[in-house]
Amino acid sequence: MPTPAHASSPADGGAPSPLVRPGSSRGLDELRLLAINHHSASMTGFERAALAPDELAALHARLEAIALDAVVLSTCNRIELYWRSLGPESDARTEDLFRAATGAALESGVLLRACGEQVAHHLFRVTCGLDSLLLGEGEVMGQVRDALEASAAGDFISGVFRAALRCGGCARSETAIGSGALSIASAGAHRVAKSIAGIGHPRVVIVGAGETGRNAARHLRSEGVERLVIVNRTLERAVSAARAIGTEAAPLEALPELLRDADGVIVAVHAPAPLITASMVRDAMTSRPGRELVLSDLSMPRAVDPAVRSLPGVTLHDMLGLEPLVRENRTRREREIPRVEGVIQRELEQLRTWTHQQLLRPMMAEFRERAEAIRVAELRRMLREDLTDAEVIDRLTRRLVERLITIPIATMRGSHPKTFDRCGMQCMRDPHGESGNGNG
Repeated sequence: MPTPAHASSPADGGAPSPLVRPGSSRGLDELRLLAINHHSASMTGFERAALAPDELAALHARLEAIALDAVVLSTCNRIELYWRSLGPESDARTEDLFRAATGAALESGVLLRACGEQVAHHLFRVTCGLDSLLLGEGEVMGQVRDALEASAAGDFISGVFRAALRCGGCARSETAIGSGALSIASAGAHRVAKSIAGIGHPRVVIVGAGETGRNAARHLRSEGVERLVIVNRTLERAVSAARAIGTEAAPLEALPELLRDADGVIVAVHAPAPLITASMVRDAMTSRPGRELVLSDLSMPRAVDPAVRSLPGVTLHDMLGLEPLVRENRTRREREIPRVEGVIQRELEQLRTWTHQQLLRPMMAEFRERAEAIRVAELRRMLREDLTDAEVIDRLTRRLVERLITIPIATMRGSHPKTFDRCGMQCMRDPHGESGNGNG
């Protein structure tokens, strides 16, 4: 992408350098994106590309070493590199670094590309939850914020990311895109958290360290439940899950004892017979008179004996009761998509305005520098002329006005709208192979 040449500015206010016109969107034209995400890669392919923490840190270091204004967004279903282009050679080097880090000599179509304002639109959709596997999920906001904080991004990319975070916040405050649980794990966690909300420092036991159990634990954390214990048949898996979430772990053998102190229990396992029986719960309830227990069974087949419903002080939610709630919430969120897109368009306009202001800064600085040079030159000339004070003031002010106004006039005459080369990068595509509008 060509960069306007800045000629030296003579002190006498001669022809100004060809500055960028205020209406130009050149800043957004410089945005670039490389991505591997759930639209382009199979689960197996994405697992091969996924970055471990040390690999992500190494990629950040390499990008910083080439002074690239960039951010890497790495989550459970996307690895995306956003940067400000420094030209074709730099872009090619950046892609090489990304491929080396992700091993992305992958099957055709896995590596997605985008350029210009399409990149900002995609990032705004990401922060609003429109590009997530679970429509409207809010966890991505924290992931985008963490990615920005972990990067060595410059003012431009940082500004774009801050605008995207603001957009995500507006979407959630102005629409219902984030309302209601959208997965079985979130629905089960929400039901439990709501039931125990009035208890001070409640404790929840999560049985199962698989994906559903881990997601339930994360949702409980987001609901404000701090005291969690992850239980699993294989203790090592429980420890690994607990370490990732920042909570406790225990072996399955400890479950009967844990039930005595739990306020809520979420079960997400695959077992041929119920792991939690009516007699196990009855024994736990006898040692905790006056305390209620809420259980949420997210297992199929069921891992909690339905007979526990008959026990005093015990509430049981299962998949049959949660699935209609999830469907209803998904429908409600889908109805909010047009409103969210409206928020995105409004915030994109704010970003365009900010970008134009960034482009104007050097122009205004140069204007001020030239004006000061003219002022000094005219003042010296007036001091050399033998005139009365009134004549000096009149002539000085007239000449200052005439000479200063030539700067923006000459700039507008000399700055024709520039035609920039297309980035030559394949547009991001949707899962069906059609060109998208930045939604991955």
